[in-house]
Amino acid sequence: MRLLIFHGKLAYKATEPVKISVRDDAEEGVWKEFENCLTAFCAVETSDEGRLSSIAGKAALELQIVAERVKVKEIVVYPHAHIFARKLAKPKYAVRMLQTLAEELGKLGFTVHIAPFGWYKAFRLECLGHPLAESGRTID
Repeated sequence: MRLLIFHGKLAYKATEPVKISVRDDAEEGVWKEFENCLTAFCAVETSDEGRLSSIAGKAALELQIVAERVKVKEIVVYPHAHIFARKLAKPKYAVRMLQTLAEELGKLGFTVHIAPFGWYKAFRLECLGHPLAESGRTID
């Protein structure tokens, strides 16, 4: 799994469905806004398949470390296939991984939102620009 993590503000809206076999329900054209959150752009890779709980658990712990350092309690899990993943996992598996990641984060006490999978999205991201405001992780 690849993570690109930002601390700041996020707003997004689903604009149109992607032509894939798995897609979340989404309110098309409705902006969702988050004022002080970590946004974790996530790409699930084929190498993650078969290691659902291990990868999701490791990713949750990495996000917990960052969130505690920047003192946020809200995390947005944002499916994003374009983080230079070696080879993307099948959509059905990626959805399960992201849901499991969100569950793990919830167990750690975070408020978690998952952006819709299988949709093109417009987004505005405001990164706060401090030393911990942007980072990346490869989870394996």
